[in-house]
Amino acid sequence: MLALTGGGPKELLPVAGVPVVERVARECAASGISDLLVVTAPGKEAIEAHLRPLAGAPGMPSRIEFVVQHEPRGLADAIRLGRDFAGRLPLAVALADNLFTGATPAVAQVADTYHRLGRNVVAVVEIFAAEAKRRGATSVFPGQVEGDEFRIERIPDKGARTKTFDTLGAASAYTGVGRYVFEPEAFGVIDEVERTLSSGMELDDVPVMQRLLERGRLVGRRIEGRFLDVGLPQGYHEANELLGA
Repeated sequence: MLALTGGGPKELLPVAGVPVVERVARECAASGISDLLVVTAPGKEAIEAHLRPLAGAPGMPSRIEFVVQHEPRGLADAIRLGRDFAGRLPLAVALADNLFTGATPAVAQVADTYHRLGRNVVAVVEIFAAEAKRRGATSVFPGQVEGDEFRIERIPDKGARTKTFDTLGAASAYTGVGRYVFEPEAFGVIDEVERTLSSGMELDDVPVMQRLLERGRLVGRRIEGRFLDVGLPQGYHEANELLGA
């Protein structure tokens, strides 16, 4: 993405004229979220400079706070920075490099499943082989679609990193993507996983979800609407073409 960002935060790249991170914040607001915590990294102060003045504006959350993840220790470590912010309430998580089209915001869809089932939820999408090169390298989730629910059978380890998604020879495959709702119990599970890691290892979301699934505390929500991975150049260009039309 460096050729596109010029070294700036990729979260501020415009998609059809609107920075990606602002689009995600607006999705959260459209899903009924009034309080937003944005996790940034050192050197990405421009994200706060852009979003902070928008708090309370039409179509935006009324409260936007910021916290810095000082070391890139993994997604679960970033999620854990929301522990005090969420308190005893469930925490919705939206990754800024994932966008979705559709009548109902993706955050609202995972929240709906949370409210119905009372368990932690991960968004699940179907990716076809023809579009796999425009999607990031997540693992295939074995499972079954039942209405808008995806019953996850197993969450594979991340394994070796690849550049794009692999359907493993199938015409399509399902995978988890960047919208979640976590119960407060998830923070304790993150702590559990951390205690098993060697020094310097990444605190990722996959082992956290694996433990929640084993305990019957995680379900998948099949997202209605098109999934766009703007963390890859191919996906970014696709998003601009689709949303700018």
